[in-house]
This record gives sequence, structure tokens and C-alpha cells, in this order.
Amino acid sequence: MVKMSLRGEKRRSKRKAKSVLITGASGFIGSHLVEEGLKRGYEVWAAVRRTSSRQYLTDPRIRIAELDLADPEHLSEQFQHDATGDFRFDFVVHNTGITRARNAEEFYRINEGLTRNLVTSLEVTGFIPDKFLFISSLAAIGPGDPVLMQPITDDTPPNPVDPYGKSKLAAEHFLESRPGFPFLIVRPTGVYGPRERDYLQVYRTISRGFELYAGTSSQRISFIYIGDLVRIVFDALESAFTGSTWVVSDGRNYSAREFSALVKQILGKRTVSVVVPAGVVKGLAAALQSVARPFGQVPLLNRDKARILTSRNWQCDPSGIFGDLHFTPAYDLEQGLKETIRWCREQGQI
Repeated sequence: MVKMSLRGEKRRSKRKAKSVLITGASGFIGSHLVEEGLKRGYEVWAAVRRTSSRQYLTDPRIRIAELDLADPEHLSEQFQHDATGDFRFDFVVHNTGITRARNAEEFYRINEGLTRNLVTSLEVTGFIPDKFLFISSLAAIGPGDPVLMQPITDDTPPNPVDPYGKSKLAAEHFLESRPGFPFLIVRPTGVYGPRERDYLQVYRTISRGFELYAGTSSQRISFIYIGDLVRIVFDALESAFTGSTWVVSDGRNYSAREFSALVKQILGKRTVSVVVPAGVVKGLAAALQSVARPFGQVPLLNRDKARILTSRNWQCDPSGIFGDLHFTPAYDLEQGLKETIRWCREQGQI
């Protein structure tokens, strides 16, 4: 691995391999994005914090960039340090973000603020890439109508119900406000696969014989396997599109019971099914958050998570991006869960 230094990049500017900077590279989605970039022959720069784990960033081809996204002035200095003026990243994939926070301000500071800092630094230093792809979330739109149960589409008016979704939408609005800035936005639904931690708790609960539902077992949900998400990201970068915003899923919608049934089948488990009333879920989330607050912690079940879990309609229709990019997912939910659970077992997580 090579830490970030732009020294000598002028001499390398005629390289054949295109470069991509991936922020949040040490995490679940980010580390898979790095692997996909390497697989496609890119010069991959993995942007991480100094304290970030490098567990999944051990390939010697990876160039490590310890970028300070929280300090725009320092970030600009990092881009300019020893640069000769003609180096820039061909592509940037901005994946840094948080899904749990102590308060709304923290969501906005990270999800919207760091996006603002990165884009501004790229602009003032002249490092504007050919494409800047922002990993947003279906939560930026919010759940679909719980009565009509129509799928969320690219054209669904955003109405996020939690600070996470609102902060992602604020970051999208900032990108849209930059004249001529070559952005793309993808809004993935629930992303699962090896290295993911939230759905892991569901697999573990089912492996112990319990099948839990928040508010209702008739919730409609959608998913995208991590391998398909990273493929779609790079296909979008390599496309002719800019200024586009797409929802992303595997193209199918499932009931919560269908999801649990597949997990049970793969694990070979029988379960006791329990539907926890929505009011109880929200009350428990509030209690857990109150207990954790003095310690500066955010529990897995918190008020924001409860809003998501108790919303009935998270179906989505990704036909827009499938048509634009001529993309076909390689995994449906059953195939993806088999790969994921196999990996979790190999790692001793289940």
C-alpha cells in the first residue's frame, strides 16, 4: 500500500489506468468498492482516516489516502501538496457516511458536511473529476405509501422520515446546487453481503430460534447484494451519464416473512415467530437510546432505526438505472443470502 502523496504524479499523468478515489474505503461498502476497482484495472486510492481499520485493504496495489474530510482547508492543502497542477482523480466515489448518530446534528455534520467539504476542496484546487458519484440511500426518499403500497421510483418526491435520510437528501441537494459539477447519485435500498453488520444480527437471532418482526410481519422490503451494488457503481462511472439520480435494488420486492423464510432455510433452523407491536418497538428504542446516551453510544435499536423498521413499504423500482446502464443483477435474495451466510459461518460469526 502507498500512502497519499501527489509528488511525481505529473510524470504519471499519461498512465493508461484511470484513477478512482473511494472515500469510506475501510467499511463494508467501501472495501468492496475498492476490490471492484482493482478488478477493473483502476488505480485505486482508498481514502480513510488515520485510525481506520485496514483489515480489508491489504492488497499491495491499493494507494492509501489519509484525507481529513472534516477540515476543508487542510483537505485542500492535502490535494495541492507537491502537485504540479495537471493531476486529478478521474473518478471519485464518495461513500463516507454514518447510519447511526447521537443526534441529528451529527448526521448532518458527517453525511452532508463532509460531502460539502470534499466537493468544495475539489473545486478550489481544480481537482474536479470526470464523475463524482455519491452513495446516498433510499432513506433520502423515505418509505413509500403504506396504503397504496406502490414501489418507490426515481421520480418519487422525497419525504425522508428520519435524520439519516434527511442528511443524505441535504447532501444530494448540495451536489445539485453546484453549477456544472459532474455528479451522479445512487440511492441503494438495504445492502447486504459479507462484512455487513446490521443484517448479521437478524441471522444470529434466527439461528437462535427466534423470528422477530417490528410492528407487522407484512412489511414489504427490497435488497441489493453488495457485489451487484459495486458493479452498478462502476458501470455508472463508465457510462455517458452525469446529473442522474437513481434508486437501486435487485429489481424484486419481498415480504419480511419471505426474507426470514430464506434465512431459516439456509441456516436449517426452525423458529418461534414474534410480532412486536410498533409502540413497543419505539418505546424500547427510546429507552435504549436514553441509557446509552451518557456513555456516548448509539444502540443498534434506536429511535431512527425504529422509524425505519416500522414503516410498511420499502419496495422500490430500479428500472430506471437498469435501463440506462443495461444492467442485470447477478444475485437475487436467495443467492445473495447463501453467499453471505456461508461467509459469516466461515468467519465464525454465526
